[in-house]
Amino acid sequence: MSESNVYLIGFMGAGKSTVAPKLADKMDREWIDTDDLVEDKKGMSIPEIFEYYGEDRFREIETDVIRAISKKEGKIVAVGGGAPMREENWEAMQSSGKIVYLEVSPKEIMERVGNDGARPLLADLKYEDKKRKVKRMLKNRHPRYSKADHIILCDGTGTESVVGELVPKLDGHDGNG
Repeated sequence: MSESNVYLIGFMGAGKSTVAPKLADKMDREWIDTDDLVEDKKGMSIPEIFEYYGEDRFREIETDVIRAISKKEGKIVAVGGGAPMREENWEAMQSSGKIVYLEVSPKEIMERVGNDGARPLLADLKYEDKKRKVKRMLKNRHPRYSKADHIILCDGTGTESVVGELVPKLDGHDGNG
């Protein structure tokens, strides 16, 4: 029996890249971060890719990466925050695995990434402007994110707690079927 992939989606700062290796360790699987693969593919950091090529080109590269991952099996995948918004990415993830939304509030996001200069979509913005942009982007993305197979609320929770809640759901022992 082949194992389907597990795609961790959510807004920047939700903890996807932190949860993925711990979840992979618990489930004895390999983990992948789409942002890392995009950086490897271009030999540049995400902020550099955004600056040099722009967001549209970044999204195209990200889609290529997700398409390639969707042909693999049994991977735990940390997915960039904007990736699920592209229909072809969503379809590739749905058809090859389970999608898990790590949900965080705008307040929690600001606590986690408010002063992080490595977030290109929030770069060069004052704190209040970042806060407004985070709220607007989250409002736009939430309807898509909410279509995930599983939703884990991550406000104020640690990585171990998230992994502990997720493993039984992914192993099919959560009592919901």
